[in-house]
Amino acid sequence: MFKQIHIVACSPRTGTTLLHEAMVTCFKVDKKYDHEIRFHLTDGNDGDVLISKRPKDTYYMSQILDQTPDFYVIYLLRDPRDSICSRHGKDMSKYYSNLTLWRDLHAHGKALRNFNNFLEIRYEDFVSDPNAVQQQIMQRFPWLEKLHDFTDYHLHAKVSEGSSKALKGLRPISPASIGLWKKNLQRIKGQTLRHGSMTPDLIDCGYENDDSWESILDGVEPDFSKSRYPETISVFKRLSLKLHGFLKVREFKRKRGKRFSS
Repeated sequence: MFKQIHIVACSPRTGTTLLHEAMVTCFKVDKKYDHEIRFHLTDGNDGDVLISKRPKDTYYMSQILDQTPDFYVIYLLRDPRDSICSRHGKDMSKYYSNLTLWRDLHAHGKALRNFNNFLEIRYEDFVSDPNAVQQQIMQRFPWLEKLHDFTDYHLHAKVSEGSSKALKGLRPISPASIGLWKKNLQRIKGQTLRHGSMTPDLIDCGYENDDSWESILDGVEPDFSKSRYPETISVFKRLSLKLHGFLKVREFKRKRGKRFSS
């Protein structure tokens, strides 16, 4: 029976590209889409196992998981401080995500935890102990067939140009990006002043126990430079997202029904 794993996240720049490339390299999949597709934009000829990814599809996953037993979701959680300090390889001149987007997507991500066909993975665990996370994935989705260890993914991967830019080149999985925010304190200070303290988010996710970490920001000059995504989400934008999501989910159901009735 056809099964699809779709990788989403709390924000862009959370490791979805790296996890996707590791999975399509180290597990047996029937078709690989280059870099990124929306959850419903497949051609219907994907074989039995498809692994896809798009970080912002978190918005729509609860509606899909509620009605589609052969659809599975992996949600990547990353320390918001590192997420908002990360830059994309195709444009290193600006930060990619921001705290507003992280909070919005994570709120939708937390709503997925009660679904059986769902797995949450911490980015920090993935890059620190790739093989342990691979075992976690295999335990959750036992129908996956392993080909290689995650630690050897770079020896076998053939990544697309888009993925290569996002990853800033093909290299072994490494925890080097954990704590990136400590080298970008001006960015953290600017986002804190603009959007409020991150401490409640960090405590809720288990990244901090209290607000003592904020002392590192004392005397730091804030950086208010723009992000790739807007710093605020207007009422109109939220309504637009809901309408867009409704249409996307309806299209997903239509294609799914057509696939299995043929």
